[in-house]
Amino acid sequence: MHRLVLILTVALACVVWIGADAFAQASEFQLPPVKLKPDRPTKVKPIPPTPDEREAPKETPPEEKPLKAPKKAPPVLAKPAKTPKKTPPTGGPAEPPAKLPGPAKVPPKSRAEAIKEAEEFFGVTKAKPVAPPKDSTVTPADLPMPKPVVEPKPEQPAVLAVPGEAKKPARPVDLQAETVEAQVGPKVEPDYTGLGEVGLVEELARTRKAYARALAALKEFYMGRATAHKIEWAESEVTAFEKVPKIQYLIVAELAGPDLRPTQTIEAADQLYTEGLNFKDYPAFPPKKKEYLKVAIEKFRTIIEKYPRSDKIDDAAFRMGEIYGGWYFQDYARAVQSYQRCWEWNPESEHPALFNAAKIYDEKLKNRIKAVELYNRVIAETTDEAKVNEAQNRLRALTGR
Repeated sequence: MHRLVLILTVALACVVWIGADAFAQASEFQLPPVKLKPDRPTKVKPIPPTPDEREAPKETPPEEKPLKAPKKAPPVLAKPAKTPKKTPPTGGPAEPPAKLPGPAKVPPKSRAEAIKEAEEFFGVTKAKPVAPPKDSTVTPADLPMPKPVVEPKPEQPAVLAVPGEAKKPARPVDLQAETVEAQVGPKVEPDYTGLGEVGLVEELARTRKAYARALAALKEFYMGRATAHKIEWAESEVTAFEKVPKIQYLIVAELAGPDLRPTQTIEAADQLYTEGLNFKDYPAFPPKKKEYLKVAIEKFRTIIEKYPRSDKIDDAAFRMGEIYGGWYFQDYARAVQSYQRCWEWNPESEHPALFNAAKIYDEKLKNRIKAVELYNRVIAETTDEAKVNEAQNRLRALTGR
């Protein structure tokens, strides 16, 4: 019983399913037609030029500003009219159908026309060239710079090579010296011929003073411009120049010669001699003491130069010998020269110039011959017993007698 009910149920379900499927197929509906949008006009691309058109000269566009042209609608081609079919006459042969006319051929455009049409379509404008004003005048600044005229160098004569002679090396070029010479100008070399020893020494002294003045002026110039590093350079050069020993190749006594004689009493010379002694004997520490000694030397030199007949010239020469032979200067050659002028100008001088010169030759200059000669003169000409005894002792040590 149960099995029969199950079979019926299944059969009923199959009938219902088949019926539903058939109903669906019978009642299937159709979708409404879809409206398509009209075709958009296609853009016409410019036609590439032919080889003949490429060689043609370019046409210059007009200078006037073109107006923007409205976009053109695509051309509508007209359909050809239909011709009625002709019926052949009865009993004759059939005529061939007539050919329909094709589309009209468009002549190719040149490159210039295509560019012009594209510019009109996209609204491209060209700027007009600005012409110079008619009344403008040309100034010298507008003219081109003239080229420098280069003078040809004179041809140098050819140097014939001597067989067997070695070639000399090329002389090095001092570029820095040539640059300085080009800026400063040609140097005029002084002529020192015929000056002699005295003239050359005086020229050297003048050049030293000029160099010192130029250094001082350069330092003041840089101090006014506040150039710190150049001020330091100038100061260092001034310091170095002051430290360089200024050798006096000829002293005043040597320039004056041995023929002077102290025959007159001159108050100005006496005053200068007193002032020189004060500076010479002034007690001071070493840095300041040497400056005082320099002032004393200048006082004694002035006596010899300006008052050569004064009775103080031999005294001034002796004091200069003491300063030059002392610890601060130790210039023994000038010391001996000053002592020599002292006894030459005044053989009866009260100063021990002979004895002092003999000691310098003996102990400082190590000139044994000259020392023995002066020691003998001290024994023969000096009345000071202490000096005579010391001279005799040095003679025994130098000669062994």
